[in-house]
Amino acid sequence: MKKTFRYFLLLFIIVVLMGVVSVQAEERTVQIMAPWEGKGRVFLIGPEKLKFLGAFEGIMYIQDAKGALDAAVFVCPAVQEIDAKMNKTTINGNCLIKTENGDLVFAELSLAGVIGTSQGTFTITGGTGSLEGITGSGAMHARTALGAMAVDLESGAVLEAAAGMAIWPELKVNRPD
Repeated sequence: MKKTFRYFLLLFIIVVLMGVVSVQAEERTVQIMAPWEGKGRVFLIGPEKLKFLGAFEGIMYIQDAKGALDAAVFVCPAVQEIDAKMNKTTINGNCLIKTENGDLVFAELSLAGVIGTSQGTFTITGGTGSLEGITGSGAMHARTALGAMAVDLESGAVLEAAAGMAIWPELKVNRPD
C-alpha cells in the first residue's frame, strides 16, 4: 500500500511539474523598425477635422537583445482622426503580421500626438501556428506625412501614397514554449 501511495505521489508531482514548465512563457524584448505605406479615403468630419479610413502596410525589421535579425510583413487597418486647427491626431487600429514561415500575429495599436508624429501603445493579442498564445506590449512611435497631405484633400478623396515610419523601441514579447 505504501509503495502504491508513493508511486502515485511521485507521478502526481511529475505531472504537476510538467504542467508548471509547460505554461511558462519565454519573455524577450525586441526592437522593431518598420517603413510603411498607407492607402485609404479621407473624409471631412467637422471644421478642419478629417478622418482617414484605410490601411498601413510594410515590412517590420525585428532585432532581439542578442542582435538576431528577423523580418515580417504587416498590414494594419486603421482609423486616423486629424484636427488641423488644434494640430492633433489619433490613430486606432489592428495589425496582422505574417512571419516568413506563414504564422500570423494579431495586434492592436492606439496612438496620439501632433500632425506628423504620434506615440502610444502596441499590444500583441494572439497568433497562429508556432506563435499561438503569443502576447506582448510596448510603446510605439509613428512618423507620417499623412496629416499634412490629407488637410488639402476633398471629403471622400482617395489617398494612395502616404508614407511613414513606425518604431517600437522596446516591445516585450511572451511566447509560450
